[in-house]
Amino acid sequence: MDPRETHMLKNDPDRRVWGVGPQPEFRVSVTLTLSDADRLWNAARERLLAAPGASEEMIEETIGPAEAPQLADCVALLCAPALVPGCSVDDFWVDAMPGLPSQDAIAA
Repeated sequence: MDPRETHMLKNDPDRRVWGVGPQPEFRVSVTLTLSDADRLWNAARERLLAAPGASEEMIEETIGPAEAPQLADCVALLCAPALVPGCSVDDFWVDAMPGLPSQDAIAA
């Protein structure tokens, strides 16, 4: 690459240039459709139980009881990014999409 091009890239705030300017960023997005709230809650429960010091009280506080699961919290728990060598996670969130059935309708 011509040095003049490198200079232009370095000064362009819309570009991420590794080694010359800010580090590159990557966004990985996944859209999930819930088909079985019980399976989701049980998988999240199992993940929590594998943690040291896990208790039924902690499970209920984190993802709600089986009768009234906090579905977005279950998804967040199971989809939280694992550590990737050489990377750090700057942000992570789970949004419930409007217009979809309520948690009560799915849990029923």
